[in-house]
Amino acid sequence: MTKPRKYTGTSDGPAKGKRAGLEEFVRQVELLSNGVLWNNGTWVVRNQIGKEALSVHATGRAVDLSWRKLGDKGKVNGRERAEAVINLLVANANFLKIECVLDYFPGPFGRGWRCDRNSWQNYSKATISQAPGGDWYHIEIAPIFADDPAQYKVRFEKLKQV
Repeated sequence: MTKPRKYTGTSDGPAKGKRAGLEEFVRQVELLSNGVLWNNGTWVVRNQIGKEALSVHATGRAVDLSWRKLGDKGKVNGRERAEAVINLLVANANFLKIECVLDYFPGPFGRGWRCDRNSWQNYSKATISQAPGGDWYHIEIAPIFADDPAQYKVRFEKLKQV
């Protein structure tokens, strides 16, 4: 089992704009998922929905990846197919420097995976806004690759070879 890592959260503060490493991470996940997951939003300076705390989206290290079928985005049976991709990402979270994955869909309150506990937690109370029923995953990456798109190109290429 992989040793837990420190969770960064918003400790690195707001970014001045989109960060190239995260944007490449998103492109690579879209390719890996064959379009099942698609970018539903990255950088925006705002607080967490319904809270006073800054959102990790503001740091330029968070993305919401939707699995819903919407026009030419997404695929039929998106949730089931997306879950397989998310499981692969979580299984390789240390290699990909993923720190957090929030799943808004399952009841009663969604679930979350974090690098500091290296496991999923099914929430037993309202913890993430808009859960249950959300049709996306929120993913956060570590600061180390947030500005390094080349790392994600190389790492996803290696991931495809496994």
